[in-house]
Amino acid sequence: MVARVVRPLIARQHALGHAAIDLDHKAIADWWIRAVGCEQVQFQFFLARLKKLLRSHFDHEAALMRQAGGMLCPYHRQEHQTLLDLCDQVAREAERNWRSAQALLRRPFARMIREHILSMDQCAVMFLNTREEAQG
Repeated sequence: MVARVVRPLIARQHALGHAAIDLDHKAIADWWIRAVGCEQVQFQFFLARLKKLLRSHFDHEAALMRQAGGMLCPYHRQEHQTLLDLCDQVAREAERNWRSAQALLRRPFARMIREHILSMDQCAVMFLNTREEAQG
């Protein structure tokens, strides 16, 4: 069997300059790489861990915004829900075909995460960093 080379979920351009958010993204990326390259017996566990990290990150991000006097816009929150829903879709697909489920994580999920970081999360970080600079 030929080993599949998988592009990392995030790269340098995905570092947004907010330590807590960047650390959350790194943890998500670390479990994502495990999930897309694991054996079938490991997949549901790795996917569950990935989804838990996503949910934790989304809650953390919303709390940071509230503490800074802001809130996530409805579109940002909707993207969070869409990513969680995609994890559920991946879990259902894994019951039928785990390789296909891994492909959902490698392609549409990865694309959505990258786009979300570079758009929605970048806006949140700009707000947070601006507020921190004004207060500091």
